Amino acid sequence: MAVRWIIDRAGSYFSLSRPNRIVSANDCVEEERSLNYLFQDPTLEANPRSLISVLGTMPANLVEILDTTVKACRGNTEFPIVVLSELRVDLIAARSAPLEFLPTHRHLPSVPPENYGRYIRQRWALILAKWDISNEIALSSSIDEFLTDQIGGNIVQQLTCEQSRHAKDGQREY
Repeated sequence: MAVRWIIDRAGSYFSLSRPNRIVSANDCVEEERSLNYLFQDPTLEANPRSLISVLGTMPANLVEILDTTVKACRGNTEFPIVVLSELRVDLIAARSAPLEFLPTHRHLPSVPPENYGRYIRQRWALILAKWDISNEIALSSSIDEFLTDQIGGNIVQQLTCEQSRHAKDGQREY
């Protein structure tokens, strides 16, 4: 608290501080309207959604493959969503389809393999539910193959049994 006061005082003497932005209720409403996360077009919302997944090794010509797949989905009046396991900023910036990121275990090295597996399964389930996916196009590994490559087959099998047990007990699946 005292540090903030010192910085504010120093900023008033030197023109280094940022000007205080006056935020009104109108500003917040305008900002909220500018964030279009929801479908605005009812016909677009009614289209089935296809998940295009690229998990694991990325092909060298990934850009061309994704462009072709997205065009094919749109040609079939499907709404494409892309899921990548590698963080590729060039793809995020250039794609006309929404993009989701599923981190590899290399991205989260401090997370134990069992926890990583649970996290990926839960994240995968959330992506499927969020977009209400009706079709999946796996351009590389399936989610199970991806997890096996990341943390090993024994742990994936253990997690699958655990997930089945949760479903039988009426608990939330992940």
